[in-house]
Amino acid sequence: MSSAFTPFPGVSGVALVGPIAKRKVEYGTGIVVSTAGHILTDRQLTEGCNVIVVSGYGDAHRQAEDTAADLALLRIYGAPDLVPATFGEAFKGSDLTLLGIADPQSQGGGSAISAMAAKARGETVEPAPQLGFSGGAALDGQGRLVGMVELRTTAVANAGATSPQARATLVPAPTIRAFLDAQRLTPAAAGRLGADAARASLVRVICVRK
Repeated sequence: MSSAFTPFPGVSGVALVGPIAKRKVEYGTGIVVSTAGHILTDRQLTEGCNVIVVSGYGDAHRQAEDTAADLALLRIYGAPDLVPATFGEAFKGSDLTLLGIADPQSQGGGSAISAMAAKARGETVEPAPQLGFSGGAALDGQGRLVGMVELRTTAVANAGATSPQARATLVPAPTIRAFLDAQRLTPAAAGRLGADAARASLVRVICVRK
């Protein structure tokens, strides 16, 4: 198998093995985008799921997807208290605040929404957040919701040992708006800015696979 590895340019003894196998139960974050129960999340989080659950609300079904941007649109019913997010315009700058619901294993079984500072390097976000943040919100320095973060974990071989390496990317607000427009979803009217407003629109998404 070593002959099939793809080395990282300029890094001796390091090789990319490939994506890590999907877990039987995987946790992520979703962003509420309508009062009718539509939730935006990472398409790969919902891939191969037998059941998709939005924590606190029950089962969800995948209504639409964008394979190029890895966006998925879920829908739940009978949830009158949902608060849709308001996406800003194109992101300019580098400073970001990421909001997500970390995997319960990393927070003692809890479901708290946490925040972390990050930098945008083109489409890449550094440092990559914890497991569970995929599908979470990215805010700019003015507290505007400028995109959604997607997290990918790859197995990397280094000096004979294999370890996971996380990489995060940003799906910008204009791409998200275009996806929602294609589904005939009207974006929420301009609302409050900042982390507290964005937190109110976040939910935990759980994928259960066979």
